[in-house]
Amino acid sequence: MGYNAHRGKGVFLFGEKEEIDVRGRYNNGEWCGKNDLPLLAQHYIPNPLTLDRQNKFDFRMYMLIASVDPLIAYYHDGFLRVSLATYNATDTSKV
Repeated sequence: MGYNAHRGKGVFLFGEKEEIDVRGRYNNGEWCGKNDLPLLAQHYIPNPLTLDRQNKFDFRMYMLIASVDPLIAYYHDGFLRVSLATYNATDTSKV
């Protein structure tokens, strides 16, 4: 991975409209693992724990689920990121 590889480009909040779209693309889960449409999703925490009540942080760990029947999953250690900007709960321009 190169410099600035984890800047969150293309990250957006996943709402009802996006859920309907994804359910359609994956035929409500029937096509999971059977099509070439990649999807990466993570849970957004609206009230995050911050360091010193100022800076957000997160742990990045990676898991690839290669199969669900039988379950085959690969785990890779990640890293800790700390934001240099002070967190502002009222700012919705950055996810």
